[in-house]
Amino acid sequence: MKTALVLVSFGVAGHEARALGLEKLALEMGEALPGLEIRQAYTSVFIRKKLLKEGIAVPSLAECLEGLKQEGFEKVFLQPTHFTPGEEYAHKVTMPAKGFQGSFEVLKIGEPLFYREGPGQDDFAVGLGAVYAIHQLGDGEELVLLGHGSPHQHNPVYEKLQERADRQKLPVHIGVVEEGDTPNFPMVLARLQEKGAKKVLLAPLLLSGGLHVREDMAGEGADSWLSRLRKNGLEVRTELRGLAEYPAFRRLYLNKALALVKGE
Repeated sequence: MKTALVLVSFGVAGHEARALGLEKLALEMGEALPGLEIRQAYTSVFIRKKLLKEGIAVPSLAECLEGLKQEGFEKVFLQPTHFTPGEEYAHKVTMPAKGFQGSFEVLKIGEPLFYREGPGQDDFAVGLGAVYAIHQLGDGEELVLLGHGSPHQHNPVYEKLQERADRQKLPVHIGVVEEGDTPNFPMVLARLQEKGAKKVLLAPLLLSGGLHVREDMAGEGADSWLSRLRKNGLEVRTELRGLAEYPAFRRLYLNKALALVKGE
């Protein structure tokens, strides 16, 4: 029976970041799931168009599924790399998949990274633990993690991650890039000031180190988080690598994919 696993991502435009992150993850999924055809799909129209101009064709999820249908695949598993079950996951993963429910004998959608929070499996605690272990903090240093946030509908995942960090008394403060969402810069700054922080490691809570990291987080402009933290008297060092570049973080997605395929 022809079986495929589709790694569904928002997408990465930078060639180096893509090679060090999503491409490695796809290879690792192939090694962990021998016998399955591994494909990739991007949900971002902007990134797909940008890559196509450079001669790189990455299909949308609907295009990928149509191709698998035409090739005679009978079982298809979709593993998203989206962090949360938010708008992108709902509109560009689950909705396109519904149109193909009768096209395969099996069509199953995996979970986003931060999804479960029961006593048997707490994705928030596990994910936070993986991120915290990745970054080696210096003496007296606080870790500020910057996620994307949502411009349309607030996502509670960031508060849940902060709650887990506070519960464990970790020196972690979580914010988001989107100005209209929370936790925003003033909220994170207030936490740091209340704690009397002097030094900060500023790092992305993002899969890849793209424009949000290079400009919004660590850019030289006055509006970047780096500039604003320094303006408020903090000593700041930055980590520009997206989380997909770390094997320990990619392992979280491998575990999700293994549970999806083996739990059918």
